[in-house]
Amino acid sequence: MNRILLFISIFLVSLNIHAQPAAPVLQLDTEGLEINLQWSTVDNAAGYHLFYAAYPFQGEQSINSIDMGKTTEFTIPLWQGAAFLVALQAYDDQNQSSEYSNIGFLQIQDRGAAYRQYWRTVTKEISDNTFASPDFLYDLRPDVVSCFSGTLNEQAQIRHLQVLNQTRTLHQLPAITYDSNANFQMQEAALIQRANNSLSHTPPTGATCYSDAGYDGSSSSNLHLGGTSSDPASDLIGFMDDAFNQSAIAGVGHRRALLNPFLKFTSYGQVLGASAVKVYDFSDSSVANAQDIPDFVAFPYLRYPYTFFSDKTDNMRTPWNVTIIEDKSSLWANQHDYFSDAVLTVTQKSNNQALNLRDIHTDTVGTGVPNNLSWSVTDWQYDTWYTVSVNNIKYRSGRIGRIQYDTYIDYKNIIDISFPLEAGDQQNGTVMQGTLFEENDKDSFEIDLAGSVRFSGNSQFLNMAFFIAVYGPDKQLVQASDEAFTLNLSAGKYTLVISNCKQLTCYTQSKNYSVQVN
Repeated sequence: MNRILLFISIFLVSLNIHAQPAAPVLQLDTEGLEINLQWSTVDNAAGYHLFYAAYPFQGEQSINSIDMGKTTEFTIPLWQGAAFLVALQAYDDQNQSSEYSNIGFLQIQDRGAAYRQYWRTVTKEISDNTFASPDFLYDLRPDVVSCFSGTLNEQAQIRHLQVLNQTRTLHQLPAITYDSNANFQMQEAALIQRANNSLSHTPPTGATCYSDAGYDGSSSSNLHLGGTSSDPASDLIGFMDDAFNQSAIAGVGHRRALLNPFLKFTSYGQVLGASAVKVYDFSDSSVANAQDIPDFVAFPYLRYPYTFFSDKTDNMRTPWNVTIIEDKSSLWANQHDYFSDAVLTVTQKSNNQALNLRDIHTDTVGTGVPNNLSWSVTDWQYDTWYTVSVNNIKYRSGRIGRIQYDTYIDYKNIIDISFPLEAGDQQNGTVMQGTLFEENDKDSFEIDLAGSVRFSGNSQFLNMAFFIAVYGPDKQLVQASDEAFTLNLSAGKYTLVISNCKQLTCYTQSKNYSVQVN
């Protein structure tokens, strides 16, 4: 019997029978003009072939390849507008090749380093509540009991203006200036909303803390009512998101007012979390120059910061939308039903797969440019290029036209989940220890994980009294909890963020913590 087994073994070796290598898993990132490809290690692989073809795909003859040897990472600069399809195969020492990896799509549409740095910074500042304190917001603090609206600090007004103009830049819209003449009106409008704990563009004369200035401000502004003092940048982004506009979410009126290409001014007020942003009825009625106005305004448009979207965090669906600017000399000349017979599609560029659309809405209401096509996308993903096509647009001139543009909701290049460790914070293998000194303190740790992993922690309190948030290699949140939990994880480098808060739920006490991963 042993001789037979030995013979079979020798026979198989002589036939050179080997199992086909497994397919590698490709991960692709772009930042600026640079691409980075990484792929998983395949057992018994002698090397890897990288295949690439220009997009749009022109057939098999357009495919090129590079022998990457045993390396599992490749970084190379490209050029603005470059677009490629890429994939990998592993091969063994018998020249057997694996199946293809997942096919990656890359497109270089760089908004520049300043864009990335600005939105990284602002997003982190909002997360850390850096500019939400009364000391930052006010020269004179409001007092609702005495109906005193207070005086907003100039630095808070500047922050609002800067974020609004940076947002308008994303849409190729002209910058606007701050109208300080409306400051008192904005504070009085915010006071009425706060004093009555409800929003109204037409507050009645019997409303608590009513004033004529407050009425005028309320009727000409976007209004927001939060529970505590807020960062002016957060207010602005919330208006642009417009997912919480419960009265008319499909109309995206707050967004359209802020992205009005004819807008030239803004003013901002806040009273303890109630805020007002003036969007029309300014003392100066001049408008933007016609040559500075684009043919349409779309949201999202090209590379767009993820922070404007509630879909992945708040279970609120952020509408997408587009408005047409046919007449660049007059806002109201664009009040026309451009989209009555329009055909709308959103497709993923890598595979031409159409996404599911819902809540398709049109109107000609005058909140900003008086025409609008809005919709919700149910299955979009971060860091993925999509093409939006709107066909059969009926222009006022009688022309039938179409618009098409690309968009990419920028996440990995914008989010910053690294938080500094203070003295005493430390990591020893799978154990992390430290101190959360105040409500907004956060500590982050990187750790390689795979398979079934349990996360648990303790502090001086009976329960954990803090949150463990686990972020994947793609920086997306996997889970966050203030109780022990178990995850089944693919192999990779994960980030753990230890904090007192998860969205609006916070522990306020400082504490010593210990986190165990096993």
